Amino acid sequence: MPAIFKTLPVFAVAVLLSACAGSSMNTPTSTGVLALGEGLVGQVPGAGLSGEAREKALEAEFQALQFAQAGQEVAWSAGRYQGLVVPTQLYRIGSQDCRGYSQTVIARGKTMKQVGTACRGEDGLWKTVV
Repeated sequence: MPAIFKTLPVFAVAVLLSACAGSSMNTPTSTGVLALGEGLVGQVPGAGLSGEAREKALEAEFQALQFAQAGQEVAWSAGRYQGLVVPTQLYRIGSQDCRGYSQTVIARGKTMKQVGTACRGEDGLWKTVV
């Protein structure tokens, strides 16, 4: 058997492991965050987040949906804004994984909350549906 066939499986495993090492399960991808669109944070009445605060809130939504246990708070803060995202149990509708979640924003001494649902499409990305 040629030597190339003996080393090919080792090379393939090394390539796969290096790809995993280069990304972290706990780091949100910009694609995942962008798929949320405005997310729930864009629907929180009176929040008016922009820039870094909006980005941090969307990252927390993605982290909560993708990785958090039901009821586990994912906190975020940016400047004078802070918030919490709390997901519910994962459930299935047809071929889609869905879960409810809440986004609480604390800004200017006011606490504002929005509740909704997101589903993961066939492309693996979460999209807010309610």
